[in-house]
Amino acid sequence: MGKRHQKDCDGMYHINGKKYEELKGSRAKVYHGTAYKTTGGLTKDKLEMNKHGRIVSKRKAATAKREKRLEKAGYKPTKGEFVIMRKSMKKKKSSKKSKSASTCKRPRS
Repeated sequence: MGKRHQKDCDGMYHINGKKYEELKGSRAKVYHGTAYKTTGGLTKDKLEMNKHGRIVSKRKAATAKREKRLEKAGYKPTKGEFVIMRKSMKKKKSSKKSKSASTCKRPRS
């Protein structure tokens, strides 16, 4: 086991020449420099802010970006259109219209 970090006489943790109020804290505290690391062991250099303003793990965000989950599920951008739709969605919409037109309500006997 490694050496445990101790508070100095000023009540702060001194680690690698930097001062921290807390040893462990939330991702926001770590990102803003108030705490040294999260309970999961993530330090500031392992965290980043994503496009939605959420503080996330750099490694996990990179693997998710490489995974391309939406494209594998069938959501592909079509040329000349702004929206991303599943390839099978267009077929479903047209089949629903024709199906509803063909079925008519019959009176119950």
